[in-house]
Amino acid sequence: MRTKCFLFLLTVFALLGCFEPPPEFPDSDIEGYKPIYASDSNNTVELQGARSIDNPGQIYVKGELLLINEIGEGLHIIDNSDISSPQNLGFLKVRGSENMALKDGVLYINQFNSLLVIDVNDIQNFNIIAKHEDVLNGNSYEVPVPPVSGYYFECVDPSRGQVIGWQLTTINSPKCYR
Repeated sequence: MRTKCFLFLLTVFALLGCFEPPPEFPDSDIEGYKPIYASDSNNTVELQGARSIDNPGQIYVKGELLLINEIGEGLHIIDNSDISSPQNLGFLKVRGSENMALKDGVLYINQFNSLLVIDVNDIQNFNIIAKHEDVLNGNSYEVPVPPVSGYYFECVDPSRGQVIGWQLTTINSPKCYR
Protein backbone atom coordinates (compact mmCIF):
# COMPACT_ATOMS: atom_id res chain seq x y z
CA MET A 1 0.00 0.00 0.00
CA ARG A 2 2.85 2.38 0.86
CA THR A 3 4.47 1.69 -2.49
CA LYS A 4 1.29 2.58 -4.38
CA CYS A 5 0.88 5.80 -2.38
CA PHE A 6 4.53 6.71 -2.97
CA LEU A 7 4.24 6.04 -6.71
CA PHE A 8 1.04 8.10 -6.88
CA LEU A 9 2.66 11.08 -5.12
CA LEU A 10 5.77 10.78 -7.25
CA THR A 11 3.62 10.83 -10.42
CA VAL A 12 1.65 13.86 -9.20
CA PHE A 13 4.83 15.83 -8.41
CA ALA A 14 6.41 14.85 -11.72
CA LEU A 15 3.33 16.07 -13.61
CA LEU A 16 3.21 19.31 -11.62
CA GLY A 17 6.82 19.94 -12.65
CA CYS A 18 5.68 19.90 -16.30
CA PHE A 19 3.02 22.57 -15.74
CA GLU A 20 4.11 26.05 -16.73
CA PRO A 21 1.61 28.79 -15.85
CA PRO A 22 1.09 31.51 -18.46
CA PRO A 23 2.88 34.79 -17.94
CA GLU A 24 0.92 37.88 -17.00
CA PHE A 25 -1.14 39.34 -19.82
CA PRO A 26 0.12 42.73 -20.99
CA ASP A 27 -2.16 45.76 -21.40
CA SER A 28 -0.22 47.02 -24.39
CA ASP A 29 0.87 46.13 -27.92
CA ILE A 30 2.90 42.94 -28.17
CA GLU A 31 3.95 40.48 -30.85
CA GLY A 32 1.47 37.62 -31.08
CA TYR A 33 -0.84 35.63 -33.29
CA LYS A 34 -4.12 36.90 -34.74
CA PRO A 35 -6.69 34.40 -36.04
CA ILE A 36 -7.66 34.51 -39.71
CA TYR A 37 -11.31 33.64 -40.18
CA ALA A 38 -12.79 32.00 -43.29
CA SER A 39 -15.10 34.98 -43.63
CA ASP A 40 -12.05 37.29 -43.80
CA SER A 41 -10.52 35.57 -46.81
CA ASN A 42 -11.29 35.65 -50.51
CA ASN A 43 -12.83 32.27 -51.33
CA THR A 44 -13.12 32.70 -55.08
CA VAL A 45 -11.67 29.92 -57.20
CA GLU A 46 -9.63 31.31 -60.07
CA LEU A 47 -6.88 30.36 -62.49
CA GLN A 48 -3.75 32.44 -61.90
CA GLY A 49 -0.25 32.56 -63.32
CA ALA A 50 2.36 30.00 -62.37
CA ARG A 51 4.06 30.37 -59.02
CA SER A 52 6.65 28.49 -57.02
CA ILE A 53 5.77 25.37 -55.10
CA ASP A 54 6.38 26.09 -51.42
CA ASN A 55 4.25 23.65 -49.39
CA PRO A 56 3.31 20.72 -51.64
CA GLY A 57 0.75 18.10 -50.72
CA GLN A 58 -0.92 15.45 -52.83
CA ILE A 59 0.01 14.89 -56.49
CA TYR A 60 -2.32 13.57 -59.19
CA VAL A 61 -1.65 12.75 -62.82
CA LYS A 62 -4.19 13.69 -65.50
CA GLY A 63 -2.86 12.73 -68.91
CA GLU A 64 0.41 14.64 -69.27
CA LEU A 65 -0.48 17.07 -66.49
CA LEU A 66 0.59 16.93 -62.88
CA LEU A 67 -1.80 18.49 -60.37
CA ILE A 68 0.08 19.34 -57.18
CA ASN A 69 -1.79 20.62 -54.15
CA GLU A 70 -0.23 23.66 -52.44
CA ILE A 71 -1.55 23.04 -48.94
CA GLY A 72 -3.95 25.74 -47.89
CA GLU A 73 -3.65 27.69 -51.15
CA GLY A 74 -4.65 25.73 -54.25
CA LEU A 75 -3.40 23.61 -57.10
CA HIS A 76 -0.31 23.85 -59.31
CA ILE A 77 -0.81 22.75 -62.92
CA ILE A 78 2.36 21.28 -64.41
CA ASP A 79 2.83 20.14 -68.04
CA ASN A 80 4.86 16.96 -67.72
CA SER A 81 4.84 15.94 -71.40
CA ASP A 82 8.66 16.33 -71.35
CA ILE A 83 9.59 14.66 -68.08
CA SER A 84 13.11 16.08 -68.24
CA SER A 85 11.72 19.62 -68.36
CA PRO A 86 8.28 19.99 -66.72
CA GLN A 87 6.58 23.37 -67.30
CA ASN A 88 4.59 25.15 -64.63
CA LEU A 89 1.46 26.30 -66.51
CA GLY A 90 -0.54 27.99 -63.80
CA PHE A 91 -2.13 27.91 -60.41
CA LEU A 92 -5.76 27.21 -59.55
CA LYS A 93 -6.42 29.23 -56.38
CA VAL A 94 -8.54 27.26 -53.89
CA ARG A 95 -7.96 28.77 -50.41
CA GLY A 96 -8.02 26.25 -47.57
CA SER A 97 -7.29 23.21 -49.76
CA GLU A 98 -5.60 20.26 -48.09
CA ASN A 99 -6.96 17.13 -49.74
CA MET A 100 -8.09 16.23 -53.22
CA ALA A 101 -9.06 13.32 -55.41
CA LEU A 102 -9.32 13.06 -59.19
CA LYS A 103 -11.50 10.71 -61.21
CA ASP A 104 -12.56 10.89 -64.87
CA GLY A 105 -11.48 14.52 -65.20
CA VAL A 106 -13.43 15.59 -62.13
CA LEU A 107 -11.47 17.06 -59.24
CA TYR A 108 -12.82 16.78 -55.70
CA ILE A 109 -11.02 19.27 -53.45
CA ASN A 110 -11.77 20.79 -50.10
CA GLN A 111 -12.06 24.53 -49.56
CA PHE A 112 -11.81 24.78 -45.78
CA ASN A 113 -14.77 22.62 -44.68
CA SER A 114 -16.62 22.72 -48.01
CA LEU A 115 -16.23 20.24 -50.88
CA LEU A 116 -15.73 21.58 -54.40
CA VAL A 117 -16.41 19.43 -57.46
CA ILE A 118 -14.54 20.83 -60.47
CA ASP A 119 -14.48 19.64 -64.10
CA VAL A 120 -10.82 19.88 -65.11
CA ASN A 121 -11.03 18.17 -68.51
CA ASP A 122 -10.11 21.54 -70.05
CA ILE A 123 -7.93 23.04 -67.34
CA GLN A 124 -7.84 26.47 -69.03
CA ASN A 125 -11.66 26.56 -68.85
CA PHE A 126 -12.34 24.69 -65.62
CA ASN A 127 -15.93 24.49 -64.46
CA ILE A 128 -17.16 24.27 -60.86
CA ILE A 129 -19.85 21.60 -61.00
CA ALA A 130 -20.90 21.82 -57.36
CA LYS A 131 -19.97 23.27 -54.01
CA HIS A 132 -21.17 21.45 -50.91
CA GLU A 133 -20.94 23.87 -47.97
CA ASP A 134 -19.81 22.71 -44.53
CA VAL A 135 -19.88 18.97 -45.28
CA LEU A 136 -16.34 18.38 -44.05
CA ASN A 137 -16.71 19.66 -40.50
CA GLY A 138 -14.02 18.23 -38.29
CA ASN A 139 -14.16 17.70 -34.58
CA SER A 140 -16.50 20.40 -33.28
CA TYR A 141 -14.80 20.21 -29.88
CA GLU A 142 -11.41 21.15 -31.27
CA VAL A 143 -10.19 24.52 -30.01
CA PRO A 144 -8.06 26.26 -32.63
CA VAL A 145 -4.75 27.58 -31.36
CA PRO A 146 -1.71 29.13 -33.06
CA PRO A 147 0.83 26.79 -34.63
CA VAL A 148 3.63 27.76 -32.21
CA SER A 149 3.65 27.69 -28.41
CA GLY A 150 5.17 30.39 -26.23
CA TYR A 151 3.16 33.24 -27.77
CA TYR A 152 0.25 35.44 -26.84
CA PHE A 153 -2.69 35.37 -29.23
CA GLU A 154 -6.08 36.92 -29.77
CA CYS A 155 -8.72 34.60 -28.37
CA VAL A 156 -10.94 33.00 -30.99
CA ASP A 157 -14.36 34.58 -31.46
CA PRO A 158 -16.70 31.78 -32.65
CA SER A 159 -19.24 34.34 -33.88
CA ARG A 160 -16.76 35.39 -36.61
CA GLY A 161 -16.69 31.89 -38.14
CA GLN A 162 -14.11 29.17 -38.60
CA VAL A 163 -10.41 29.88 -37.96
CA ILE A 164 -8.44 28.96 -41.09
CA GLY A 165 -5.01 30.17 -40.08
CA TRP A 166 -2.91 32.45 -37.92
CA GLN A 167 -0.90 35.60 -38.64
CA LEU A 168 2.07 36.69 -36.53
CA THR A 169 1.58 40.42 -35.99
CA THR A 170 1.29 43.11 -33.33
CA ILE A 171 -1.78 42.58 -31.16
CA ASN A 172 -3.21 44.72 -28.36
CA SER A 173 -3.87 43.46 -24.84
CA PRO A 174 -4.13 39.72 -25.59
CA LYS A 175 -6.10 37.50 -23.23
CA CYS A 176 -4.90 34.09 -24.49
CA TYR A 177 -1.50 32.37 -24.37
CA ARG A 178 -0.11 29.11 -25.65
